[in-house]
Amino acid sequence: MRRTIVCLLGLTLAGAQGVRAAVYEVHPGGENKVVFVSKAPTETFEGKTSKIEGELWLDPGAIGDSIRVHLEVSLATLDTGIGKRNQIMRKDHLETDKFPKATFDGATVLTPGKIEPGKSTTFEIEGTFAIHGVSRRLRCKADVGFAKESNPRAIAFTASFPVALPDYNIRRPEFLFLKLAEVQNVHVTCVAVSEH
Repeated sequence: MRRTIVCLLGLTLAGAQGVRAAVYEVHPGGENKVVFVSKAPTETFEGKTSKIEGELWLDPGAIGDSIRVHLEVSLATLDTGIGKRNQIMRKDHLETDKFPKATFDGATVLTPGKIEPGKSTTFEIEGTFAIHGVSRRLRCKADVGFAKESNPRAIAFTASFPVALPDYNIRRPEFLFLKLAEVQNVHVTCVAVSEH
C-alpha cells in the first residue's frame, strides 16, 4: 500500500513554480498514513499505519512524462484496533512473514499540469502496485499541493484507490474476528520533503 500507493501522485507536483528537479523523501510517521476501509455486509472497519516511506523524483519541467517514484508500506504494522483481528489478518491473509510490504513504483502522469501556491491540483497517474507477491498496473487520481505555501520543498498529496483482494490472491476471511469486504478502499496521505 505504501507505494501504493499511492503517494506516487506527489510526483506530479513537480510543476511547482521555481522548484528545481529534486528528490522528495517520504518518511514514516508524522502526517503520513495509509488507511484501508473494509465495508462488508455485517461489519465496517478501518486498518491504518503510518509506516510508509519512499522517494519521489520530480522534474518540474516534465510533468507530462514518465516520472520516478518508489513508495512502500509496512503491512505488518496495519492496525484495525483489535489485536486478535490484526494477528489473523497479518498472519493468515496478508502473510506478512512472506510479503512484508506493499509497494508502488512508476509512474506515468496521464494529466499534465503544474502545482501552484495556495491551491490543490488533481493529477491522474498510473504505476505498478504490488502486494502479496502480485504486481498489477494501478491508475488513480491524486490531489497535490505545497504542504506549506512558503515552502516549495514540502509537497503534500492524497490518493484513493480500490484494491480487490482476488486480484492479489488474498484470501477473504469471513469468520468472527475478521469479516472483510472483497474490495478494500485505500486512502494515502503523505508529505514529501526535498532537502535541496
